[in-house]
Amino acid sequence: MQITQLDAQTYVGPQISIANLNDLKRLNVKTVVVARPEGETADQTAISEVRDAADALGITVHQIPVVPGNIADADVRAFRAIASEATHPVFACCRSGMRATSLWALSAAEQGQSPDEILRMAKAAGFDLTPLLARLSVNAA
Repeated sequence: MQITQLDAQTYVGPQISIANLNDLKRLNVKTVVVARPEGETADQTAISEVRDAADALGITVHQIPVVPGNIADADVRAFRAIASEATHPVFACCRSGMRATSLWALSAAEQGQSPDEILRMAKAAGFDLTPLLARLSVNAA
């Protein structure tokens, strides 16, 4: 599993399996945000199974069921609320990591981070968020 660090408090990556939780534990991840609807694909581990296994390792799991290509403002607010109250670091995941990175980016813009800096950090992590530039600029505080 590929785990990519976006900033000092946030990692992103593709959908995790229960076996991947030990990798997250080694990184001292305390909070996981799954940015996928339940049952999006047949190979997706049920959120209840991920939560149960994570709980045993002292990791809290949240779910924001983002539909691909349709990140709502409420999804961004939910991510920001979780990330602001979470014990860090946070690992956010989805099928490829793109929705998770987009949630992080839009949340960072709302907190006043420069859209150019957000795009640079995302690109360094392997994610091209230029299609979000207009929204990042509008969301910038």
